[in-house]
Amino acid sequence: MSQDLEKWIHRISEKEMPIFKYTVNAINDVVSHEDTSTSDLSQVILRDANLTARVLRVANSVVYNTTGSTISTISRAIVYIGFNLVRDISMSLAVIDALLSGKAKEYELRLMAKSFHAAVQARDFAERRGDSASEEIFIAALLSNIGEMAFWCIAKEEGERINELIETRGFTPELAQREELGFTFDLLTMGLTKDWHLSDLLHSVIKTPKIKSKQIQDIVLSKKLSDASMVSWNSKETLRVINDISAHLGIEKNELKSILYKNVERAVEVARLYGAHAIIKYLPLSKSVELDSIDNDIDEGGFNAACPEPDPLLQLNILRDLSGMIESNPNINLILEIILEGIYRGIGLDRTVFALMSSDKKEIIAKYTLGHDSQSFMQQFHFEIEGENIFSRILQQPEVSWIKDTQAKEIAYLMNEQIRLTLASKEFFIAPVFIAGKIIGLIYADRQPSKRELEITSYESFKHFVQQANQALEFISIKKS
Repeated sequence: MSQDLEKWIHRISEKEMPIFKYTVNAINDVVSHEDTSTSDLSQVILRDANLTARVLRVANSVVYNTTGSTISTISRAIVYIGFNLVRDISMSLAVIDALLSGKAKEYELRLMAKSFHAAVQARDFAERRGDSASEEIFIAALLSNIGEMAFWCIAKEEGERINELIETRGFTPELAQREELGFTFDLLTMGLTKDWHLSDLLHSVIKTPKIKSKQIQDIVLSKKLSDASMVSWNSKETLRVINDISAHLGIEKNELKSILYKNVERAVEVARLYGAHAIIKYLPLSKSVELDSIDNDIDEGGFNAACPEPDPLLQLNILRDLSGMIESNPNINLILEIILEGIYRGIGLDRTVFALMSSDKKEIIAKYTLGHDSQSFMQQFHFEIEGENIFSRILQQPEVSWIKDTQAKEIAYLMNEQIRLTLASKEFFIAPVFIAGKIIGLIYADRQPSKRELEITSYESFKHFVQQANQALEFISIKKS
């Protein structure tokens, strides 16, 4: 990789578009560890309310959720449609959000429209061939212009000089890119996707586009079609590409044209699912397609990652999900992850923790956390339970508790300095967790970050979630015994 290319990758990731660094690197950091859990990926996604809403919306679309039963939690989405697929969807959404968060120019929106169009066509080609990796092909095509899109989002003088070389001196786009930058946009795409661990398939598409691989040709042909159809569906180049696709898929041209037109309409729905409403008007739609309501925003829900509000319907859906899962013999970790997500997003608590008792029963140590600054809070949530403190008391007298005033005389002596400084909260909910009649840990929740008061409705909901967790864990332990 050239130094010029490395500098641009660093400029995009670290300086000009830091949202890339946070979300993309956070997801990369999670998936790079061998012992990564569903909870680790869930935590990264749940830090961003918009990302959470969009991942769930995509997961519930007919493309991924063929049963029609609602997927209410990120944890459930990961289990249902797969860890890798949720990761790829999340990464793609994060990249698209970053590109659209600024004042994207018409050229960038057209590029993104091409990407969505190509992605939908490529997935359809793969599905018609019976390829099980159709979603990987979709993601690779969707990200195929990411280098160029990122460049134009931040380029100033460099972009103007590239345009001047093309418009006034007759340079081809690739020659102009090499003259000004020392590399092409394709190489920038390859460098970024490699740096962010996005799509190995996309690397192959860029490096060896002529190789006789069905998957690569799905993407190459879909990209050629999206480029050509932007000019006209009746141009010589478009008709030439349609001939090539016809040979690739073994479908007669007249029938194929109808399929290709229908896929553009599907691209509209996919763009809406991904929150990319601004690109829809640039898709090469036939004149017969109605666009009256196409730019209407879709309600993302009221979830605020920093200050989640109670959502009774979501609570009900999550508990229903949990009941439906028990018969399928899920693992204990998944049950706890879904319960925590229900407490966080459904009840509207800022921080929630599942802490596990150590094997020697001397410590209580956070295993899963959700909410504000969850990683830091998890590292700090590590307490001894040999002496008398609030945690040892809960574990000795196992019942759900609402600690309303940590400075009250009857409680203050149970709150040692480490606990006070770590929790920094006047009030919190806390409850023991059982398996086979034995306490294994506890669930803690508060609203310390937002400074909102706890109330009786939230407490009753918290008790209900804990009760459901304990019943589910008991049921699983009986089935396994």
